[in-house]
Amino acid sequence: MSNPYREFERTAAHAEEALAALDYRDLKEVLDFKRHGGPGGRILLRGGAVDPNLIPTTESTEEIETAKGTYYSEFTLVMLGKLLGEPFSYTQERNGAMIHNVRPAKRNETNISSDSSAIILDLHNENIYHPVQPDYLMLSGLRRDPGGLAKTLVIGSDEVISLLAAEDVARLRQFQFRTNVDFNFGNSAAERGTGPLIRVLFGNDASPMIAYDDEYIAGTNPHAQRALDRLRAVLHENMYEFDLGPGEILLLDNLKTVHGRTAFKARYDGTDRWLQRLLVTRDLRRAETLLGQTGRTVSWNYEPGEFYGFVDYR
Repeated sequence: MSNPYREFERTAAHAEEALAALDYRDLKEVLDFKRHGGPGGRILLRGGAVDPNLIPTTESTEEIETAKGTYYSEFTLVMLGKLLGEPFSYTQERNGAMIHNVRPAKRNETNISSDSSAIILDLHNENIYHPVQPDYLMLSGLRRDPGGLAKTLVIGSDEVISLLAAEDVARLRQFQFRTNVDFNFGNSAAERGTGPLIRVLFGNDASPMIAYDDEYIAGTNPHAQRALDRLRAVLHENMYEFDLGPGEILLLDNLKTVHGRTAFKARYDGTDRWLQRLLVTRDLRRAETLLGQTGRTVSWNYEPGEFYGFVDYR
């Protein structure tokens, strides 16, 4: 088995070969999710390949990439990614790493980061401000939090739309909100509501797409802010918790769900929670169409007011 951290394209090719050898019935659940979506914009898969003799949870990415020994969990993620579309990454996130190892890091304990632990990671989509936003986010469990506190939080737009007042839904569908662009993507004023003008809800009436971030989005007027505040309350009152263990993989439609994580106490003794994450786009050519870039790793810096092709920043 090739090392996906050192030879990703070789791993992706092997994943395609493995998929071609599977029976359609083995793939149908994921293919149906790709074609038609699913309740809550998510599916939970069980029975994924588990690495034997998994190394202790470590902060060292170098140790994970070289000492892990086997890459069953990574290969399973890549297979699923190829089934849904194409795995991809961002230059500005984890130095362009394709597979993200999510585990607590002391330097990020209280930062807004997937490697934090002492703070809640509030509900959000992945990179709602980016011209090439992920279509899917995949989370694979390797090790549970031994304290039992760390949970993945998820809620789908179709699960809350009927709980919102009609006037709030109408307001949330208008371009009356500004999100923030992370500092890493070129926003020197990385504060709430300093980025692109967006709408929060868009698309189908019964199961809309959503662009949301607890930390960074703001209404551009008092009416919009009140609608946003009421949406936040509904999301938090109805979100679900997932405690992903070895072999459990959560597939999220990034345009139909928001997700987060509860706070927990990291131990840094090798037993801490460990997930792996992969971002997927349905079409790698989106980056070429909008940004003139080819390949799996996208590089983009935000410039206020600049328009990117067909992007309306939703």
